[in-house]
Amino acid sequence: MKKILSSDNSLKVISVLIAMCIWIYISLVMDPAIEVTVRDLPIQFVGQESLNNKGLAVISESATTVTVKVKGSRKKMGNNDMKTIIVKADVSNIDKEGTQTVPVEIVIPFESQGISSQSIYTVDVKTEKCTEKKVDVKVRTVGSAAVDYIADTPTVNPAKITVKGPESAVEKIAAANCTLNYNGADVDIDAELPVTFSGEDGKEISQLDAIMKRVSVSSEKVKVHCPILKMRKVEIKANFGGQELPDNFVYRTDPSEIFVYGTDKVLSELDAISTEEIPLDKLNDNKKIKVKLKIPNGIKVYNGISEAEISLED
Repeated sequence: MKKILSSDNSLKVISVLIAMCIWIYISLVMDPAIEVTVRDLPIQFVGQESLNNKGLAVISESATTVTVKVKGSRKKMGNNDMKTIIVKADVSNIDKEGTQTVPVEIVIPFESQGISSQSIYTVDVKTEKCTEKKVDVKVRTVGSAAVDYIADTPTVNPAKITVKGPESAVEKIAAANCTLNYNGADVDIDAELPVTFSGEDGKEISQLDAIMKRVSVSSEKVKVHCPILKMRKVEIKANFGGQELPDNFVYRTDPSEIFVYGTDKVLSELDAISTEEIPLDKLNDNKKIKVKLKIPNGIKVYNGISEAEISLED
């Protein structure tokens, strides 16, 4: 035994063992209090609905995060997620525009000895008039329909979205937008699309922008329906209404053919597009005349052509 105790290495090992025993005793038996610093806890600004009901809205805050020091037993502090600590600032008691000071409340959802310190105890909140407006939803399109098909005008539901919030933020929002990809479709498209917002300059306002963080919207998605119609080329047929044509009467139609589109059923029954009745005497006098096309129900003309020019050949 004396030999063991006289050995330096043995004494070192014994010292380490004793230190470990003391540490274990302190940690597990005595469980001393420790202090933990938790940084950048987000402040939850509660009571904004009540504030909106008074015609007010928050436009800025002097701080959005808090750093706190929490005190508690080592064991219990180590078994809890510090990020579950709740920081609140209640704005429901604000009743006028301008800057008001609101207390910061901290709620610890686990057993502790409380907060020993925090970086701020109050936050300055600036409010202004709360307003709302409806903005049109615009459908932006990309891609194209399948070959020999064309996309008709899309419809969107809802057609308008309400934006609500501080007046200065709401005024900067001019339109709501969604993007529809035709993606080679040969059947009608029905899609639910996310909505973005843009300003008067047409540029998209990022969802991370301070403006969008201040406003609420009545809908974040819209339903879009877009008919996909068959397209074909048909002849334009001059209509002289049964008038007797002179001998050697030769005329030209410009354009002589047009592209039309509609449902497969309607197109299958279409042979040509007729003009309205052409006054022969006027054509003889002027040598050329423009006349409207008679577009059947359910048929649309590509590029919006609505008339043809009839001219006499020399």
